Amino acid sequence: GRGAGASSGGNYYGPAADSVQGHSPSQSPSSNGNSNNNSVSMNNAKSNSYNQSNSYNNSYGSHNNHGSSNNNSYNNSNNNINSNNSKYSNHHNNYDNSYDKPPRNSGYSNYHPKPSYNSHHSRNNHNSSGFSMEDVVDRLCHPRTNVAEEMDRARHSSPESFSSGRAITAILSQLGRRRQMNVAMQVWRWMETTHGITRNVFHYNALINVCEKIKDWKRALDLLRQMDDEGVPKNEITYSSAISACEKGGNWRTALDLLKTMKSAGIMPTAIAYNAAISACEKGLNPSKALEIFDEMKREGVRPTVVTFSALISACEKGQQWKLALSVLEEMKTTFGPNVIAYSAAISALSKGQQWEKAWELFCEIERSGEKLSVVTYNATMTALEKGLQWQRALDLFDEMKYKNMPVTVVSYGSAISACEKGYQWRQCLEYLDEMTERKIPKNVIIFGAAMSCMEKSCRADIAFQLMDRMNLEGVRPNVHIYNSAISACARCKLWKKGFELFKEMDDVGIKRDVVTYNAVLDAVCSQVDLAKQIFHEGVERGFYAKVSRLGTQWLELDLHFLSLGGGETALRWWFEECLVPYLGDSKELASVKSIDIVTGYGKTRARGARKGDDGMRKRVRAMLSFMNVHEIEQPNLGRIHIDKDALMKEVERNGGRIIFDARGYEQYKMNEGLDEPYSDAPQYVRPRGGAMHGRDYHSPEGEQHIDSSGNG
Repeated sequence: GRGAGASSGGNYYGPAADSVQGHSPSQSPSSNGNSNNNSVSMNNAKSNSYNQSNSYNNSYGSHNNHGSSNNNSYNNSNNNINSNNSKYSNHHNNYDNSYDKPPRNSGYSNYHPKPSYNSHHSRNNHNSSGFSMEDVVDRLCHPRTNVAEEMDRARHSSPESFSSGRAITAILSQLGRRRQMNVAMQVWRWMETTHGITRNVFHYNALINVCEKIKDWKRALDLLRQMDDEGVPKNEITYSSAISACEKGGNWRTALDLLKTMKSAGIMPTAIAYNAAISACEKGLNPSKALEIFDEMKREGVRPTVVTFSALISACEKGQQWKLALSVLEEMKTTFGPNVIAYSAAISALSKGQQWEKAWELFCEIERSGEKLSVVTYNATMTALEKGLQWQRALDLFDEMKYKNMPVTVVSYGSAISACEKGYQWRQCLEYLDEMTERKIPKNVIIFGAAMSCMEKSCRADIAFQLMDRMNLEGVRPNVHIYNSAISACARCKLWKKGFELFKEMDDVGIKRDVVTYNAVLDAVCSQVDLAKQIFHEGVERGFYAKVSRLGTQWLELDLHFLSLGGGETALRWWFEECLVPYLGDSKELASVKSIDIVTGYGKTRARGARKGDDGMRKRVRAMLSFMNVHEIEQPNLGRIHIDKDALMKEVERNGGRIIFDARGYEQYKMNEGLDEPYSDAPQYVRPRGGAMHGRDYHSPEGEQHIDSSGNG
């Protein structure tokens, strides 16, 4: 039976089944990538969903913004060019990935895929025996159908097509497109028990294709072994579908093993198999291995396609290799010219590499080329811009998307809300939440997380609490990042009691605290010295602050660079009052120490959460040391404070083996400097809901309604 190859997903029934991999005879396998650009683009447009688990950075080592780990929750998502472009491996089975409504009076409420027969094999056309394949598959998928009996009836109505095997191949392919593995396995078992039915390579290809659709790589490998047991020869489609199944299931090593096995079996891989293997490496975050396969592909004389380059660029993006991504893009342009999918993947790679200028250049370049920009392209560029603190440009692009009536997604709104956070535009953030409600775009916990972070940075704890209530009304369960932002908002607004209340509430609602939670609550309660010490000790016991104090025989170091400002204050007191006691009480022990340092960091990662009065860890630590009468030695490293050991020894001796901290003097200093006061509110701008077109040069907001910091016009 010459059924369609599983990798194409083709449901060919009749003469067209003789074409290679579901293509017409005039098409060569190496052209598959080009023919699939539209299907890949469609997948990219459809699959703008977030991987929440990768959305957050849970340490202050990256952000130091107490709970603002969700600041960039959308940054990685468009971030989901990663997941979007990982769909490149669908290139060999997405030819028929469009859907139609079922015909009237069909009795089925679910949509089903278009049949990929030739035009004379449409749903309403029957063969000479009055046999409709689409109707048979509809009945097979009905929950009350006895699959074996239905297959017997279908075989009786068209014995010739079943004897040749073509009908079964078509049925399995249809079930694959509908992702009906359970029904497909029942058909498979019917074949085992039915006299006169012999399984061939086309049947296996079709069933492996079903495995690929549902990411069941283990069953795909079982089928390969079963082919060996039954003596059924494999072909290029068999291996390509199995490789793609492994790629979808995230098993890149097995995918590469299958590629080697394929070659050792004397079957030359085509671009389809290589593309699937490269996509598997992308999923495995292994850009170097993807590049090796790419080089091997060229050595073997297999011409790379646009899909090949796009998958390779996406692999570079996943591996944080933006320079390599640009190099691959340049190579692609010499052969195929600009391609919006490849450019989108490259822009996403630049976003991960904090290269907003280069991302902006690529966006303008692909726009000038005349290629139609996709939602994914806009989303990726918006993310790159907001990561680079170019929040106005990011919102300009969002304005354009709406003005052009592009299908904005939850990803688009996520990037826009994250941009609002960078510009302290809390009013516009609320406007976007209302827009999502009007457009019936469901808001998820990541959207609310980005909005909460915006309220935190804008010192609007009151609105943050309202957002938590809104989450409850909309059925969205808060997670640790929501609570972290809420507690941080309390810290900024001097609401330490409310912050501590939220901290305790997390136990009641079953949300596990992380290091960001402890940093945030310490920021809120640092003025309550005894409570702060208690919470800090709890954090030490849980291992969150295990590496804060490092004590050796010749050096002492306190590392505060990943703590919040309040956490740093508490840790500094703890260090002098507890950790250094053995050294301070023993002059010989202290004399043997050669270096005493406090690591504050440069403060770059705290820039997004700017505080009033140029507040920062270095400024606070130096002030606290001055109120301990502890002196420092000037040195060029601005991320470190080097303690004057000789002066420290004299101070310790004067105080009877300890350091005395003037806590009241320090609190008065903070009050005078305004360090604990909320950051002054930025001017608020509300953009037109219908969007607007903007120039490509940087500009101040125009055509926007300006409102004062209270939200009034």
